[in-house]
Amino acid sequence: MKKTLAKAFIIRAISVFSLIVLVVLQIVSGGGFGIRCLLADFIICSSVLMIYPLSYEDAGKSIPFASGLSVLGAVMSLCPFFYGNECLLGMLVSLSVTVMYAIYRACSKYDNVRTLFRLDSVWCAVEDYSRASYQLLLCLIGVSALTACRYEAPAWVFIFHLIMLTAFYGAQYYRAYTGRTLFIGSRREKSIKEIMRGNLRSMPDSAGTDEQLNAVYSKVIKYMETKKPYLVDGFSIDDLASAVFTNKVYLSKAINYFSGRNYRQFINYYRISYATELMRKDRNIKIVELAMTCGFHSVVTFNMAFKLYMNMTPTAYYGVLATKDVLPSNSQGQWRLTPSLSF
Repeated sequence: MKKTLAKAFIIRAISVFSLIVLVVLQIVSGGGFGIRCLLADFIICSSVLMIYPLSYEDAGKSIPFASGLSVLGAVMSLCPFFYGNECLLGMLVSLSVTVMYAIYRACSKYDNVRTLFRLDSVWCAVEDYSRASYQLLLCLIGVSALTACRYEAPAWVFIFHLIMLTAFYGAQYYRAYTGRTLFIGSRREKSIKEIMRGNLRSMPDSAGTDEQLNAVYSKVIKYMETKKPYLVDGFSIDDLASAVFTNKVYLSKAINYFSGRNYRQFINYYRISYATELMRKDRNIKIVELAMTCGFHSVVTFNMAFKLYMNMTPTAYYGVLATKDVLPSNSQGQWRLTPSLSF
């Protein structure tokens, strides 16, 4: 995780560093620095941010594209042959690199069909659409800037384009830094991420959903949180259906619809959540005791479920607690269970 974040930081750093270097090179090269050069710089550096990896992409594969685009921008700034054509060439080079990157990422994504059937597929789709929309917006701004250069537009037109590109660059840097898409509302993003990460909602949204499913799921959540039936080994879907006065087919549909999980995954989420609470309160509890207390019939199944949701073994989790390392947390400050979604 730390390596991924470090690689992603490198791409953001390349973007900022390139913007500074390009401006400096154009000033000291003697080719004449003006607003057109600055427009080209922002187009290039914004394109670097378009190469920023999405949550499901390997950041290491984005670095060569970002570095190559940055180097090409520097070459154009230093070579006298390109003087006066910075905006045109910057746009063409940026578009070429980003298009090649988009094709490369699309081929990589669809190379393995299994990776498309993931619990976080909805969030991945939102990220894909948002990046495509921003690439289209950058192209439109770039084409407009090229038109202004071609027909020698008034100075205020170039200033307007510079303001748009500055705002665009700032928004894309914020998007890369925070992980937001800025494509849908923050509340909707939070809802998607909560379901994706397994943070089940205490009360599901009723808009656009079956009211009966809504009512059943609400009863299930209340029953799980108050009675803690998941601590009983062998607690079945029939038992839960009887407790909330419904049939298991309808219950299974409600759980799957609102949580994105099947019954076994739903129950294990609560069990592992309870286990982590016990481990934080008492670090001397043995793993076999934890497994039995939390409703697992064996240590093997407990270890498998724990690693699935926490991305580490119970022993490793104890080690993290012992060294007082900080694990990822959600906005409420609770320890987050993040299931492994790889196949």
